[in-house]
Amino acid sequence: MEFTASHFPAEILEVCHKFSSVGYKAFIVGGSIRDLLRGEIQPNDWDIATDASPSEVMELFKKFKVIPTGIQHGTVTLLFKNLSIEITTFRVEGEYEDGRRPSHVQFVTDIEEDLARRDLTINAIAYDPITEFFTDPYNGRSDIVNKILRLVGDPDARLEEDGLRLIRIFRFVSQLGYSVEESSLAAVPRHLHIFDQISKERIETEFHKLMGGLYWLQAIRSLNSTNLLKHLIPEYKDELMQNILPSINLSRFEITLRILDDLTNESSINLRYSVLFHQLSAIPSNSSFLLPDLNKNFLTRILKRLKFPNKRIDEIIHLISIHKIPLPYSLDDNKEEYKNYLIRRLLYGIAPKFLEDFLLFHHAKGKILGNKPLPNDALFADIRRRSESQRPTYLKDVKIDGTEVVTHLNINKTKSAQREFIGICLDLLREQVEVKPSFNSKKELYTILDNIKKVLSLCTSSKSPRVTIISTDHVRKLYRENLHDYSSWESAHTYLLAIWLVSCLLRRNKSNIVIFDGTNLNSPSHPTHRETLIKKFRAFNPIFLHTSTSKIDLKLNFDARSQEEQSLTKSDADIIIYNRYESLIDSYMNSLRVPSSSQVVELSTRSDDYDEILKDLLLRIRKNKHRLIIMSGNVLTGKTFTAKKIKAMLNLSS
Repeated sequence: MEFTASHFPAEILEVCHKFSSVGYKAFIVGGSIRDLLRGEIQPNDWDIATDASPSEVMELFKKFKVIPTGIQHGTVTLLFKNLSIEITTFRVEGEYEDGRRPSHVQFVTDIEEDLARRDLTINAIAYDPITEFFTDPYNGRSDIVNKILRLVGDPDARLEEDGLRLIRIFRFVSQLGYSVEESSLAAVPRHLHIFDQISKERIETEFHKLMGGLYWLQAIRSLNSTNLLKHLIPEYKDELMQNILPSINLSRFEITLRILDDLTNESSINLRYSVLFHQLSAIPSNSSFLLPDLNKNFLTRILKRLKFPNKRIDEIIHLISIHKIPLPYSLDDNKEEYKNYLIRRLLYGIAPKFLEDFLLFHHAKGKILGNKPLPNDALFADIRRRSESQRPTYLKDVKIDGTEVVTHLNINKTKSAQREFIGICLDLLREQVEVKPSFNSKKELYTILDNIKKVLSLCTSSKSPRVTIISTDHVRKLYRENLHDYSSWESAHTYLLAIWLVSCLLRRNKSNIVIFDGTNLNSPSHPTHRETLIKKFRAFNPIFLHTSTSKIDLKLNFDARSQEEQSLTKSDADIIIYNRYESLIDSYMNSLRVPSSSQVVELSTRSDDYDEILKDLLLRIRKNKHRLIIMSGNVLTGKTFTAKKIKAMLNLSS
């Protein structure tokens, strides 16, 4: 293309005229010329190279603000009317002692000597708009036409001078979509030691630009081909990241790259980072899962080492923490209001601004991991549509605050345990409003508090039986009398409330025996894992009573229950098993586990020694003064029957 005055801002032409009028040369150089040759209408950055010294530049433009941004290397920044212009004196550079900066610079008068020190041929082009002289000594214009990135002159010499150039090349791949010329690409692995000398802050800046470019995936692939990616993030070299996972015939590192392949350019930079780092969580725990659980501390250390800003780290960690949350529903479900509730619950868990990234992550990993059914575009569209009209419910939205909870339940908030209880109640109220927004009135919320108060009175009364059965189900049925159409697993806050009330019982009367239903305590979705529960109740000498049975007996139990009339006395979990037995029964069988570090009693209601085991349990309780029995097992193993039988035997023996 031929340049005309119309290609340049009036301010640039005026500055060049100013230089020319007093006998100095002034060339427009670097990215602005490159981008004009690429066809961009108006580049963002303007650089001028001149034979005037920095002091002469400052004198020439003394009526304007001139900032000595890099004056020791011949660079100043001129704030001229509406533009910020970087002006650099023609120079050649001495030895590079730290892999980044020359030990000294020498000012010269020839523009081509100055262009020889630049990194890429596409950036080593200059144009004088006054004389209309165009100089391109390294055929950068041809490389732009052919979309090639080529280091100026000797590739090894250019990379040895400045280690930051190793990643800058791939940043240009990301921004321009060009390919790296073969000899330039081959030189990169030979200079990784120079890369180590560069400050992490400078590398982070280039890496972030790389991840944000239009051709970011091409850049990541190129970066990986030179081993620079694994040099930047050495955790990728870990054996666990390189070993082939038999279930998918890919390594964790290859899984990472494949999921990245399926992300669209609509994905945020933070989502790209999240996919890039999510498999690394497998390293500390030696995880065998295709999608390892988040190891926040481990990943945070990596991101901090790379000098990521704290806000970005928080968002990356959040995206990794939520990507395993399942999609809220399927298109087969025709309960419209229930779908809307599930959307509200999802948005509360992930935050609305992360919804699109959440869906993109699901879509990409679903394709690579072979999820069946494969991600459904219609389902994603339906979730997006509903999210436009639904909003999450936060504590600030609830019509009752902490002060009103304290007053209504007559709580002593000076005690830490009571303060914990206030928080649980508020979270529980928030959850009920989330289920049904029409409940967000003082009248409805006080009704729920009244039902909680009934349980609170039971657990804090001075008169209580020696043996008490309490479970999350027992708690739920009191405060959910208004929620007959609510179908879900036990809520986190219900579970916490039940644990808090059990603690009240145990603290009040040291002779009290409590049977607590701790079904599926190991489930990742539960708010309190088994180990945390043991720690909380350790002082009460708990026994884990694991009720189990064979799959055949479990099926018999299920068939027997299927004859019962469906009623509110059945738990939601029971109803779900009733409706989805065949597809879920194996997963429930696998979930019947209890802590290895606790006292455990295994029994089955269908075993021949069932009564003998219960008698032995009774003797142990009397001898060792056990005060808590935590029941574990799924809803079809007869936990309720066993709990009532224990209660009857213990009360009878007293």
